[in-house]
Amino acid sequence: MTNEYLAPFVDELFNLGVREAVFSPGSRSTALAMLFEEYKKYDTYVNIDERSAAFFALGISKANRRPVVLVCTSGSAAAHHFPAITEAKMSRIPLIILTADRPAELQFVGAPQTLDQTRFFGNFVNHFENLEAPQPQAKNFWTYPRKVAQRAFLSALDQMAGPVQINVPLRDPLVPELKSENYEKGRSKLPFKFFKGQQSAFFDEALLSSKTLILAGANSAENYSESLLKLAEQLKAPILADPLSNLRNHNSPFVMDSYDAFLANDDLKTDLKAESILLFGQMPVSKRLQQFIALNDEAQFIQVDPALVYRNPSLTTTIMVQSNVTTFANSIQKVNQDFSYLEKWQKAQEKMRHQLEKVAQEENPFEGRFVQELQKHLKALDAQLLVSNSMEIRDIDYWWKKEDSKVRILGNRGVNGIDGTESTALGIATTGKPTVLLTGDLSMLHDLNGLIIGKTHELNLTIVLFNNDGGGIFHHLAQKGVPNFDYLFSTPHGLNFEGLAELTGLDYHLVSNYADFGQQFETSICQPGIHLLEIKTDKDLSLALHKKYTAYEN
Repeated sequence: MTNEYLAPFVDELFNLGVREAVFSPGSRSTALAMLFEEYKKYDTYVNIDERSAAFFALGISKANRRPVVLVCTSGSAAAHHFPAITEAKMSRIPLIILTADRPAELQFVGAPQTLDQTRFFGNFVNHFENLEAPQPQAKNFWTYPRKVAQRAFLSALDQMAGPVQINVPLRDPLVPELKSENYEKGRSKLPFKFFKGQQSAFFDEALLSSKTLILAGANSAENYSESLLKLAEQLKAPILADPLSNLRNHNSPFVMDSYDAFLANDDLKTDLKAESILLFGQMPVSKRLQQFIALNDEAQFIQVDPALVYRNPSLTTTIMVQSNVTTFANSIQKVNQDFSYLEKWQKAQEKMRHQLEKVAQEENPFEGRFVQELQKHLKALDAQLLVSNSMEIRDIDYWWKKEDSKVRILGNRGVNGIDGTESTALGIATTGKPTVLLTGDLSMLHDLNGLIIGKTHELNLTIVLFNNDGGGIFHHLAQKGVPNFDYLFSTPHGLNFEGLAELTGLDYHLVSNYADFGQQFETSICQPGIHLLEIKTDKDLSLALHKKYTAYEN
């Protein structure tokens, strides 16, 4: 097989509502043209001039108010689409442009009819993506093209409709096998649907079963806590509350805060399977949760978001609802009287939380107990806590428990980098509220120059630094034990953070024990300036203690 994976792509676009395809002849686009034509359900048109073809497609889209497929070969062909694409962008006309391309090994070597088509149309398209050929033995060989089709369709019809470019590198032989069964491969048992617009009045509530699960991730655009708590009560649905959702500020029986730990248990994962899943905000941090979602591949996965942008790395989304959270939640009238599914989650939650709370007796310096202590000292404050990526956000996920509080937890989870943490925290501190940064040593080192603006503008910030002398997260991953592990991954540096006191004028303290931490934190949070509380931990000991306190016992 070479290019047969494109057959499900053709099928998915039709299932989504595309009905017309416009081609310009060319060798590299052979597979695309043949597969669309052989499907026999599209209205297809051939125009020898790419410029004319693009405007022709624009006219069809304009008249029918739906996306139209536009196909061209590689090289200069796509350049002739440009005038029509600029018009489509400014007039908000949805087009799906499929630019055939040479494969990577023929780029930049002087191959004929070849140029760099990556983001060829720049800012004049709503979305760009390469549709690469998956490995024939790959699990997603037939499903991956469908997800690309879904993203292309949604992007073309987003709040500001417009063109999208899908670049398709193709290898010889260019003529595909035209087997009718290929079009059906990779189809979901639950056809992909979407509900467009800011209103959710047309959403089919029958899609929400008695086993509905709510995922609450970070959402900087709106405070949706009250709306989701009300929805959860109606549906008797557990809320898996990511720390950055700030739903853990509510000691509600519907809020689950220990799921990352107990979803490591295979028996529980089977018993807790959902029939419908609602995602609000970004996907939660927990990797185990994402693995659990992937197991729920027969569930309706409903993503609610103001933008038609895919936010589910498990690739299981079946329904997109374009709506803000509050509008959607308040529109749902369904009431579920069955508590059985909720009670299963509550039982696992209670048992796991009891196990996690045992960390309060830990005498060794351990990140989990320090997170617990930090929450205790912040509980009564209207404060802001920025959590850096890598292990710190995961430790918060484990040990930051739900309780009635006003602490707002923030993080940079867009691309999950460890850069810019001090600068971000100081930017947050400009609000004047008590502000804390919880960070690791490598994250801290990435942005030391960010401390300068804090001194220049006399900002107030308390930094809690876990220093395990390198990249502790790699001790939890598959890289542990590989050759040259310390040099390549653990990266011990041996640097002395006390020197920052003289360099930047901050107040420095090396924490000796848990009581000392509490005393120093209470002092620093009330005083002006930047305060650094360094806590030294051991990577191997932390790994052992994580395993000890996060183990769910049947």
